[in-house]
Amino acid sequence: MQRASPWFRTHTPKKATEVVGQQQAVERVKRYVETFRKGQRPLLLHGPPGSGKTATIYALAEELDREVIEVNASDTRNKDAVNSLLGSALRQQSLFFKGKIVLVDEADGLSGNSDRGGVQALIALLVDARFPVIITANDAEAEKLKALKKACETIEYAPVAPKHIEELLKRIAKREKVTFDDEAVSAIARRSGGDCRAAINDLQTLSAGGTLTLDDLDALGDREQKEKLQNALLRVFKTTSAAVALPAFDNVDAEIDQLFLWIDENLPKEYKRPEDLARAYDALAEADRYFGRIRRWQHYRFYVYIYNLLSAGVALAKDEKYPGVKEYQRSSRLLSIWIMNQKNAKRKSVAEKLAARTHCSTKRATQEVMILKPLLASKDGRAVAAELELDADEIAWVRK
Repeated sequence: MQRASPWFRTHTPKKATEVVGQQQAVERVKRYVETFRKGQRPLLLHGPPGSGKTATIYALAEELDREVIEVNASDTRNKDAVNSLLGSALRQQSLFFKGKIVLVDEADGLSGNSDRGGVQALIALLVDARFPVIITANDAEAEKLKALKKACETIEYAPVAPKHIEELLKRIAKREKVTFDDEAVSAIARRSGGDCRAAINDLQTLSAGGTLTLDDLDALGDREQKEKLQNALLRVFKTTSAAVALPAFDNVDAEIDQLFLWIDENLPKEYKRPEDLARAYDALAEADRYFGRIRRWQHYRFYVYIYNLLSAGVALAKDEKYPGVKEYQRSSRLLSIWIMNQKNAKRKSVAEKLAARTHCSTKRATQEVMILKPLLASKDGRAVAAELELDADEIAWVRK
């Protein structure tokens, strides 16, 4: 089955003037690329997702006949990776013997830890760059990027105004031959929080049948600059395009273990064919295996695989989109986990104190914690409690 191309890629700007709502920023970037001299400071474009940072670079490359060599910062978290990947990009000539732009995308993914040295390694490489180097980041004020910000010329990309997003959506809808209500397009633009990419994805998702009305927007709540988990799940469950699904969780303010629970809870309600459901759960299980490796060995590079599996993996598990829009439900397992944690909280706290005093593992102490009951009941009970620094509630729990 042929997968639909994501509209944000199909309709990506081909020249600088097509980047909406960022005229002054785009002009400054263009001037930087055209007048670049060796040793000039790199450019740091910062602003929220979907504001046009990366789109500007590719549009200018198309317009100025430059090649873009892109390095994603999430692949260069430590010093060795920065030197290997970015160093190669800065040294190699263009494959087509023309000027080039080196793009370091999503610098937020760099490590700021001194032992990993990703940011410092990047700064050291950029001192004598022979080509224009442009870095993008969502939050240039992040603590780990302070040194990088000082080493760069910065340009801020503000959230795109709703009127500019609305104009863009209408142009795309007309090119895609979508019949739409003006109010529906306006509502998508307002709810996008200034994120053009999110707005285009919503337009594609909600107009899959060739029409777009206000009724189609019922599944989309206000983003308020942080896309709700409901909307992200809608994007994953209602597309068969990897490119549409991949950024679904980019702006979701939720821990990754919560994403597992939400997907697990709602998959059977959305996917009806057994083969689709089996493939989706295979993707979920594989993501969980990677998550286990992160917990055990701190292999944080696996996060990219987890998010790919939870988004594109689950989305592509189905052969075609299921009709209808559902209200996705929070997993009841969260409440069960909380209740269980409350029940075990006292055992855990007592076991941790016992482990610290007896120099054994917390696991072993948890198994042996009830040896304290006769000790606390003995004549030396107060001394034992004082030595372990048990509070009144913990003493009462042991005695019960």
